[in-house]
Amino acid sequence: MKPLRHLTLANLLMGWVFGTAHAQKPIQKLIDTEKQFAAYTSTHSIKEGFLRFLDSTGVVFNQGKVLNGMDFYQKAPAKSPVLFWEPSFSVISASGDLGLNTGPYTVRATPKDSVIARGNFSSIWKKNNAGEFKLLIDLGNSYTETHAPISTVNQISLQQSFANANYDEIMTLEEAINQAIATKGWRSLSPYLHPSAHFNLPGKSPIITQKRVLEELAQLSNQATLKALNGGISKAGDFAYVYGSVTHSNKTTSYLRVWIKDKNDWKLILLTLD
Repeated sequence: MKPLRHLTLANLLMGWVFGTAHAQKPIQKLIDTEKQFAAYTSTHSIKEGFLRFLDSTGVVFNQGKVLNGMDFYQKAPAKSPVLFWEPSFSVISASGDLGLNTGPYTVRATPKDSVIARGNFSSIWKKNNAGEFKLLIDLGNSYTETHAPISTVNQISLQQSFANANYDEIMTLEEAINQAIATKGWRSLSPYLHPSAHFNLPGKSPIITQKRVLEELAQLSNQATLKALNGGISKAGDFAYVYGSVTHSNKTTSYLRVWIKDKNDWKLILLTLD
């Protein structure tokens, strides 16, 4: 019996080591959920896909209006074009409860037809009590360029928690920045840019890296009024998102900004304007 007991213990230890080494990283689950969402939607319908993966509090944006996603898609027609997308960049909080995906999408009338529209999506996901990621935010921008195939997903897994960070702090920052943009222009974002910043702007393919974003900011019109509407922060206090409205030339659209903590400073990792 003694050798058997030793063998059983050895097997348990080997199983623990193997399981630990092969345990799915939180960011991989975030990426896989996005891919499952896209795969399900491409074989069913846009309506069915969103109703399956949306959180009950998730929101979508339509012509400058913020709408409850469930209500919007329950009223949507059952038959719709074929939408497909895949993540190219993902970020997740140290607590694993909030994350973002962004990447290209295409629209076809049917799976066999040619592409009739393309652009970039930005999504915010929240892990529920069952350990499943549910979609909180979906905002996209369109462009005409053909995107390159996605070979790998660039990833940032945050590692540090900030006990003193809170939602009010990020909203105060948002309000100050929006006031600065209204008076001094979009270059007011410059001090806050993360080196891996992603900007998704109307009519343009993704603008990536701090250098390219700075060049683009210099070209944006200063005549814009932004208003933060809502958002959230991770349990670790290292990841926050805010969405709001943008009024420019008597037209109102929406924006999404994602912030991450870097050495106790909030840095802008994503801006999407629809």
